[in-house]
Amino acid sequence: MNVTGWSRGLEVSGDGQGVVSHAGLALLRHLADKTGLTGGLSRALATARILVHDRGRVVADLACAIADGARVISDFRVMSDQSELFGLVASVPTAWRTLAEIARAGGRADRRITAAVNAARRHAWAQIAARHGALPGIRLADKTLAGVICIRLDATVTLAHSDKELAEAGYKGYGHYPLIGVCDNTGGEPLAWMLRRGSAGSNTTADHLVLLDAAITALPPGFRRRLMVTCDGAGASHGLIARLDELAARRGYELVYSVGWVLGERERAALRLIPDQAWQIAIDGRGEVRERRADDACADLCCAHRACWIEEAHVTELTSLLRGGPHGDQLAGWPAAMRVFARRERPHPGAQLSLFEAADGWRYSLWVTNRPAATRGWLGQNAYIDAAHRVHARVEDAIRTGKDAGLGHLPSHDFAVNAAWLTAAMTGQVLLAWLKLLALDGDLASAEPKTLRYRVLHAAARLARGGRRRRLKIQATWPWAEAITTAWQRIDALPQAP
Repeated sequence: MNVTGWSRGLEVSGDGQGVVSHAGLALLRHLADKTGLTGGLSRALATARILVHDRGRVVADLACAIADGARVISDFRVMSDQSELFGLVASVPTAWRTLAEIARAGGRADRRITAAVNAARRHAWAQIAARHGALPGIRLADKTLAGVICIRLDATVTLAHSDKELAEAGYKGYGHYPLIGVCDNTGGEPLAWMLRRGSAGSNTTADHLVLLDAAITALPPGFRRRLMVTCDGAGASHGLIARLDELAARRGYELVYSVGWVLGERERAALRLIPDQAWQIAIDGRGEVRERRADDACADLCCAHRACWIEEAHVTELTSLLRGGPHGDQLAGWPAAMRVFARRERPHPGAQLSLFEAADGWRYSLWVTNRPAATRGWLGQNAYIDAAHRVHARVEDAIRTGKDAGLGHLPSHDFAVNAAWLTAAMTGQVLLAWLKLLALDGDLASAEPKTLRYRVLHAAARLARGGRRRRLKIQATWPWAEAITTAWQRIDALPQAP
């Protein structure tokens, strides 16, 4: 086999003209302009000083660059080195100065930037609803819950490999501990975020309350009437549930929460009293019962023999036992509408079980919700109440992909500069979410940032000039060339935000 045949006669030179890399990045930049994000940031960061580079334009471009894969501020050159396509772009030192100026301005700049992003979201969501007929619903197993906006809250550790301000050791590593709230309907779009010191608690009530209010405020007013809020057990607290119950009690509003719950002694005592017939079989992500074939099952794979199938998971409600059991009301002080549920499942190999679980042979997880017991239809069934809580794990995907787009690496020693970088990174995540819903189809409409970069954002093209017009020609043999051109046309056709 001639392994070097492909390079025979190949010459490499640096004198190409009109060749553009990362051509798909123009989609994100154009989208930021059309939704009014760039203009809003410009007004938010306006100053009386005479500047060569508008600070709003710099932040919008930095958000685009981070979404494109920039991990450090010097990677901002991906745009500034291609002036033939992007025009006059700020330099790397200007990007540093912009972040430092935002850091010095403190909360005032944060509030104005947040207001600019939220204003652009109102326009973007209106166009998303116009394209799809409505904002996407919430996927719960094999069902879709329409007309409800789901906010998911979670925290993560951003590891620091050097000494940075307020980077501290926590139970998950050394670094910072940001808290974020995302919208499940729009594919994990960040709604609110908060950079915290490394020793910040996972269930810090004050931080969760601030983030919850910020996430609801980030929603366009027309989408705040019917909400679902989820949080895992690490972030659960009495104060958070009390606040959710307060919001749910507002006249004219609907808010359903699903929050993780600790398995304590009172819950273990209640579980011991649950008869086997009270456990209902759980369903998987396809809406099918969670069961598997027994090792000694018969040869007929389609049989209905009960002994041939092992149920993998069950769900039940503990509310009546905890409120009216032998020990009286053990939930006094908690909201009256709060219901407690438990799920048991066969432990996976290597799972760490408590003594109670090891003796019982099941692994348990609990959560609470205010879903009314009188709820009719599939939404009131225990299996779907369980499914509605388990899909909170989608926020982990948003965090994982966010770490591929700026969340996973903070570039500065200064905490306030890193907070400004986080804002730019989350804004880049917002643009990626809007791009998929407004301009892309098929697999690209649900692709993760790494996939989008390879297929769309990093596409090479040739820039041709004719008079005052320019044409960006994507390579015809590129499999996603048509998708890129169609996306540009859809963004270009969007009404300009006022």
